[in-house]
Amino acid sequence: MLSSEKKNRNKTTKKKPSPLLPATPQPTPNPYIPDDLLLSCVPRIRSVLGHREICLYVYLRFYPDTNLRWFTLCRRPNRTLTEKKKKPRSNLLVGITCPHSSPPCASYTAVGSDIYEIGGLINGLASSTVSVFDCRSQSWHQAPSMQVRSSNPEVKAIDGKIYVRNIDYTRLSNLVEVFDPKSETWTYETKEWKSLDGYYKSKEFISRSCWCEIDNVLYYYDIDRGEFKWQDTKARNWRILKGLFGLPNYLFCSTDHSSQVQLADYGGKMAIFWDRHDYSSNCNGRNLWCAVITLERRSSEEIWGTVEWSEVVPKVPKDFTFVDVLSATV
Repeated sequence: MLSSEKKNRNKTTKKKPSPLLPATPQPTPNPYIPDDLLLSCVPRIRSVLGHREICLYVYLRFYPDTNLRWFTLCRRPNRTLTEKKKKPRSNLLVGITCPHSSPPCASYTAVGSDIYEIGGLINGLASSTVSVFDCRSQSWHQAPSMQVRSSNPEVKAIDGKIYVRNIDYTRLSNLVEVFDPKSETWTYETKEWKSLDGYYKSKEFISRSCWCEIDNVLYYYDIDRGEFKWQDTKARNWRILKGLFGLPNYLFCSTDHSSQVQLADYGGKMAIFWDRHDYSSNCNGRNLWCAVITLERRSSEEIWGTVEWSEVVPKVPKDFTFVDVLSATV
């Protein structure tokens, strides 16, 4: 009797799993990180790894909001698509979430990995304040103030120094201040500025947003004629930038003035930003386009531009305007 009960008990007792064997892992879905969050980490990762790259920073104003917003152009990370979807855009403008109140009528320039915000209006009065955006840490800090207050000053970075000329129509209009980021000091200099008189005389009649300087050549988009032009010391007359095959025809139309256009130096290449109404939907927003152009000088009188890529980087509200586009080494 006892023997039969023992046999039955052995049959009903389940064998326990060996404690040395791991439990079967349960499948878990791959975590999805939004592109804007992922890309916002890129500058910090580059800084930690010591990797340097030229990045574009775009400053936009969305009306009626009085605050300005910074964006950076990043390549979209590769993702594995499990479903049939439209091909994702390769480049995106990603917003920089760093609180900062920029004064109106300030001017901007970049030295290394820092973007300088110079002068402007505070409480309706010209300011001598200088703020610095560190593109690596994505944070703002203050630099020593200018010795003279200024709004909308002419600003140019030369050999690691920042030259600032007050363009207010006062007795100080020809005063030039020079800031040395290494010593963080301001000085007065005029000799170096005189060599730039031809440069600034050339751009006096063109829109601030429609020009940029690349390797001592001034490039300009003539919105009235629908032409991209260039000028330097060797060819003092404005000449047509040839090539540019792949850009939309409406940029070369003298009767179509519906797009805002912004040019910027992108590490020796030219970046072109423009906006266009989104005709594919009923929304009131606009597509913000970007194209990167490789420049080739074929003679003293001829420069050609080749379109590397061109695509919509984000969609923006209807009421917006460009403030500035700058490149920085991150």
